[in-house]
Amino acid sequence: MADVLKKVPVREQEPKVRAANFEEVCLGYNKEEAMEEASRCINCKNAKCVSGCPVSINIPAFIHEVKEGNFEQAYQIISESSALPAVCGRVCPQESQCEGKCIRGIKGESISIGKLERFVADWARENGIKPTPAKEKNGHKVAVIGSGPSGLTCAGDLAKLGYDVTIFEALHKEGGVLVYGIPEFRLPKDKVVAAEVENVKSLGV
Repeated sequence: MADVLKKVPVREQEPKVRAANFEEVCLGYNKEEAMEEASRCINCKNAKCVSGCPVSINIPAFIHEVKEGNFEQAYQIISESSALPAVCGRVCPQESQCEGKCIRGIKGESISIGKLERFVADWARENGIKPTPAKEKNGHKVAVIGSGPSGLTCAGDLAKLGYDVTIFEALHKEGGVLVYGIPEFRLPKDKVVAAEVENVKSLGV
């Protein structure tokens, strides 16, 4: 058993390799690494990480499912609150949000919540798992102007509530700053952003 006070290291491209390409630098966790990192969580009764998350993901619940190897269930828990988990797992400032509030971080290193969210979202994409759409429509239509992260999130949340949502976008691709503002080595556009947009569309948007 590894030292529970230290994070499971995350694999990255070697510097000499990544200096010659524009592919994603961070390679993320595999199943075994994710389950080991998840086992470090002490499942706090009053989980500060949730209050540190801007969209209030039930972090202890999804981490528990990762620890048990129930990755699809972990994805559905995350998807209740977040429309863009593969994006947020990569580019959210976790160190000042969820991980910054992590009780494990008082003595030792905080749980790698962002890397676990990324793992779950990537696993779901690779295995064809989609977020759960609304069971029935409520008969109301909503227009969302702009398909940046806030527009996609708003559209996804409304669709889950049963609204008939249409996003209007002026530029060539959906994604806003995710496509036009963040470099490829930090956030892959075709593999990650486009797939997250398709997940929002799968909700009926």
